[in-house]
Amino acid sequence: MRRNHLLAAISLGWLFAAAVNAACNPQNVTYSNEMLPNGTYMPWSLIGLVNSVPGSKQYITIVNLTPHRFILQNTHSYQMDVFDWGDIPQGHARQNTVVYTNKPGKTAVDDGGEAYYAIDGTDKTFFVRATTHIPDSHPARTVIDLTGMGQGQREYLDPAAQSPVTLVITGSDSYGFITSIKYGAGNWMKSIYEVIKDRQIQHVVMPGTHDAGMSTISGQILSGGISENTQTQGLNIYNQLRAGSRYFDLRVGSVHSITDTSDYSFWTLHVNDETAEVAVGNSGESLDDIISEINQFTAENPGEVIFFHVRYLIGIREVPSLGPIYWTTSIVNDFFGKLKGVNNRCGNLDTSTTFNQKPASYFMDQNGGNGCVVFLLAGDLQPTVPQDSVADGIYQANRLSIADDWSDLGDTQPMAEDQASDWKQVIRGGSSDTFHISQWLVSADIVTTTLLTIEGIGILPTNPALYWMGVNNMTPQSWPTVILTDYIGVVVKGQHNWEQLSADIYTLAIGLNLYMVSENCDVSTISSPLLANANTKLKMATLSKPWNGIHFANGTIVNDPPRHLHPGRVEILRKGTRFLNGTVLEEDIINPDFNSTAV
Repeated sequence: MRRNHLLAAISLGWLFAAAVNAACNPQNVTYSNEMLPNGTYMPWSLIGLVNSVPGSKQYITIVNLTPHRFILQNTHSYQMDVFDWGDIPQGHARQNTVVYTNKPGKTAVDDGGEAYYAIDGTDKTFFVRATTHIPDSHPARTVIDLTGMGQGQREYLDPAAQSPVTLVITGSDSYGFITSIKYGAGNWMKSIYEVIKDRQIQHVVMPGTHDAGMSTISGQILSGGISENTQTQGLNIYNQLRAGSRYFDLRVGSVHSITDTSDYSFWTLHVNDETAEVAVGNSGESLDDIISEINQFTAENPGEVIFFHVRYLIGIREVPSLGPIYWTTSIVNDFFGKLKGVNNRCGNLDTSTTFNQKPASYFMDQNGGNGCVVFLLAGDLQPTVPQDSVADGIYQANRLSIADDWSDLGDTQPMAEDQASDWKQVIRGGSSDTFHISQWLVSADIVTTTLLTIEGIGILPTNPALYWMGVNNMTPQSWPTVILTDYIGVVVKGQHNWEQLSADIYTLAIGLNLYMVSENCDVSTISSPLLANANTKLKMATLSKPWNGIHFANGTIVNDPPRHLHPGRVEILRKGTRFLNGTVLEEDIINPDFNSTAV
């Protein structure tokens, strides 16, 4: 019987080392109180410029959400005016800087450098290489080499001058490591069920997507919105779910025939004012497509908690004019009928307390363990029409008590400072505790947005700042519940295919849950799963599964490369190569690590 139970557990992907978790002990906290040097925000003036190597300044941000210090062991660089790297303490991030030389007589093809890190208390290592690929529209490259951790390698295009490449590492030597160079399980919540199940849902950090339905411009309304100033995502709802999002800002309206307003269909919309006489914007995905995508994801990835905060809920004519069309009971019931097509809705949830105070397992265990899709309505419904359908899992938005923090600021730095200041006022486990939504996005004027594009503003200066400025302003006591962004997963403009994405926010959310929140004994009753002496070591193989492949910048993935192959590693260390200790080579030498299979 015991063997049968073990086989059943393995078939689910779970490995249990003990039956009972030890209690959380504040004396076991590993979070470091060190202050790291401030990073630098990418100037918006660089957003539209072509990235060129000579004189180019690039940043590589490394996020440490493990109980181990990342120790800089050595560096070597050639033709780099700046090659600045350092240790990354537990719970922090460091923005590292490289500047390619523009001195006369130097050949950019030869520029490069490598930083060597050891993970303290383990035999694990990793390396980061700054290199070039000339000629190319993205001549500067960053290679993340995690073969010393059993996690493979990835070559990244540097997105633009001074727009960082990000590496997020979480887990531990005993738990296994999870990194942002590769997506893991789609049902990441289920994968860490034993860690989060007893936490209030407001204590589970999750990515969110702003104007989530606007991954395309479908042109259902004839108005002024174009992709540059209206599209906010590069992935449809299905792929946003795969990229980790669990909270969706979804704006749904009915689009009506100009000649017969009884002829309508439901679409996501992004307009300046849905109640205006003439709304300006455009439509995105259809509600029918979104419902199909939700069902596809939940069938493939059971056990997740997914919130759809649905706004607008109003009609607009195909040619916006004559003001809004407020929904009648018939239209509301038609809309509810559509939502009933979503599988794994959660009807008749307990409303004696607000949802945010309920444990994660309350939602995850619904529908026989298949999880919960929760619709929260916060639109323009008139008092005379139905406001919810509780039996069908359609609720008024106030059932989830939230603090929705929108800075409404037009530049990255003031927005980031405002957001960090606000979530630091939320003391987790204290009287100010709440389901805090950090809208990590800027609200530039229409001219700036059209010129620089929502995508450019989002993925180049704004999203990358989250990983150094945002992380370094989080502690085990203060962090947001939802991190809401534009263009989730996208790191290079226009590159929206799955193999071109990076799992930065996916890994950040998992890491904040596994590491940061686990070190707050006021909200986490059990010992951190990342500690070596934890009584229960729970490991989900699909999250921390070893991988030794290479993911190249063009999207090609080689799962079983030659062991000596390390993209960007130079065969010759040239005369003039500078090392961390100040040594400068006086002649060319063979790189002893070039053909090494040890790392």
